[in-house]
Amino acid sequence: MSPSSPAGGAADFDHGRFRAGDHALFRELVRSMSPRLMGMIRGYARDEDHAEDLLQLCWLRIYRMRRRFSGTGSLFGWVLTVSRNVCRGQLRGARGSRRVRLEAHGEIVDPAVGPAEQIESRLRAAALYTALERLTVRERDAIILRLIVGRSTASVARRLGVKQVSVRSLIHRGLNKLRRMEDLAALIHDDGGQGT
Repeated sequence: MSPSSPAGGAADFDHGRFRAGDHALFRELVRSMSPRLMGMIRGYARDEDHAEDLLQLCWLRIYRMRRRFSGTGSLFGWVLTVSRNVCRGQLRGARGSRRVRLEAHGEIVDPAVGPAEQIESRLRAAALYTALERLTVRERDAIILRLIVGRSTASVARRLGVKQVSVRSLIHRGLNKLRRMEDLAALIHDDGGQGT
């Protein structure tokens, strides 16, 4: 077994790397130990999402407490004990919280963008960036820096090494070219005219 192997006892484990918080070692520990930890965590969880949340909390606590591991005994046993304490603490905290029925608050609107909207947004962004590639370098840079990144006209002028009036002219020419691109125009008009 390698010196950093988390599966064995303390004799074949690199205690120094663990205490130092070595990120590569912790990635390996999370990968190798999480499936076994989930077996215990599921006993404390309401559902699979809650179990995943508890697993994250456990690994945060393990990382924060890593210097307390004495190096004697099984690392997995110590990880399991810390995780069990996290789960029990979460259970105690949940008992003290007040539960409210959602129906008492009327309809709850989910403000998150749905999958269809996310796909549509990505398609529009891809089409825009493809169209931007067809502009001259200076037109594209002026549009991206001023309209997408949000820099001031003066900042864009300094960046491009031109006068502010030239920045406005580059943006105007570039936007006119974009408006004339049929594939981009079709995508905008598919939105019911909201993009124009």
